[in-house]
Amino acid sequence: MNAMDNRRKLEKWFWHGLPVAALFLWGALCITDQLWYDEAFSAGLVMQPWKKMIYITAVDDHSPFYYVLLKLFYHLCGGGTHFRILKLFSLLFMIGYMLLGKYYVNRLFNREISVWFMLFSLCMPIMSVQAGNVRMYSMALFFMTLEGLLAYDIYREESRLKWVLFVLSGICIVYCHTFAMIQAVWLYLIFLAALIGSRQFQKLKRFFISSAVVSLAFSPWLVVTFKQMQLRMRYDTGSAEELAGIGALADYCREWFSAVETPIGLVVYLGMGLAAVLAVAAVCWMRREKSCVPALGALAFGLTALTGFLISVFVNNCFLGRYAFPGLGFIMLVYAVGMCRIPKIWARGCILAVALICFALQYRSELSLEYDGGLQAYERFFEEHVGENDALIGPHGHAVFLSVYHPEQAYYLSGYVPVDLSFPNLEACYDIGQLVRERDAVWYIAFAGDSPADVEEGLLFEEAAAFHYMYYDFVIYKMLR
Repeated sequence: MNAMDNRRKLEKWFWHGLPVAALFLWGALCITDQLWYDEAFSAGLVMQPWKKMIYITAVDDHSPFYYVLLKLFYHLCGGGTHFRILKLFSLLFMIGYMLLGKYYVNRLFNREISVWFMLFSLCMPIMSVQAGNVRMYSMALFFMTLEGLLAYDIYREESRLKWVLFVLSGICIVYCHTFAMIQAVWLYLIFLAALIGSRQFQKLKRFFISSAVVSLAFSPWLVVTFKQMQLRMRYDTGSAEELAGIGALADYCREWFSAVETPIGLVVYLGMGLAAVLAVAAVCWMRREKSCVPALGALAFGLTALTGFLISVFVNNCFLGRYAFPGLGFIMLVYAVGMCRIPKIWARGCILAVALICFALQYRSELSLEYDGGLQAYERFFEEHVGENDALIGPHGHAVFLSVYHPEQAYYLSGYVPVDLSFPNLEACYDIGQLVRERDAVWYIAFAGDSPADVEEGLLFEEAAAFHYMYYDFVIYKMLR
């Protein structure tokens, strides 16, 4: 009895402590101002006027929902160039997701499954990657997990409040991201099949009403989504010509089990092995409990990944592993029930050790990125060398995304500025020589290996600075008269 009591006390401590641990561990990745390109795109969008922000999302391949909420949060917290505000917005949804695991998973299953759900979520490397990412994925994860849990709750016992929440979370999901919308469609179809299979025909009326409401709510942006797809197919010829192959599956695994930009081989292979072991154990749990709920959630995740892969193979190479991330909570439920089916303490200890090793290695990598000092090097250069009447110019948007840190400074792109580029202080420059004559100094910022000579012949320049920042090696040249 003492052993059982001690186990329950330990379980209780973990149940209360894991969301707090997540707040501190993930929070450490959210208190810097470091941004990579996609995050800087988000920062640039919220710095734009409302009308232009919506326009850019419409001509690109995004929905405005996330950016509207992010912009409101950004201005509520004071705005400016302290971009940790934007990272903390993502953290809010990640903690909300953990609280769903703490309370809702506990309610629908039990406390042991709730604890394992939260623990594996905390240890999953991609969770650390997305926890402070200034993108819509953490918000989509929260709403998709809520939608899935509500579906199961309604399956067990319906109520008007549950259906209302189901509709609201569904609307939020479809407006998060295009592949979140696709994942929601698969989830709805699976839920419909479950209701019909269990002969719960009395719930079908509310199901179809809910589906219709979500569809009508999204229909205005659905038209925009189709136009975005047509534009992408028309102009993104590189993606259309270089269709995905079997190697894309390796990229998906690197992103799901590690990080696509900075993968750690050991973490990827250990993560894949862990997933296989826990999936087998989860099948044993489902056979014993006579419940296929975890498998149905995992099916929504898998079908979304399959849909994206097939589109990338046959139509347009557009799918990344993170696009299926909103359904990862369903995979964590598979992990959790699988762990509950493993009876041996030593086996549980080995599995937990593998999960912790994966977390520690990837978390250390993420910390090194967030605190690498590259931004400080750029800011020192800017403070020491760049004057008010100076200008910075780059060959493409990816090279000048650091412009978001100095919105008051003049930044230029060599050539045309795409209409879907969000950075608020960019202008086009078709004659670098003229720009050099007009400004006190012109600084050419590029990735290592590029130089002004690649853009225009006859330009004189000298290297002024070089620094590494997150995933990039930058070189800054001073243009000579």
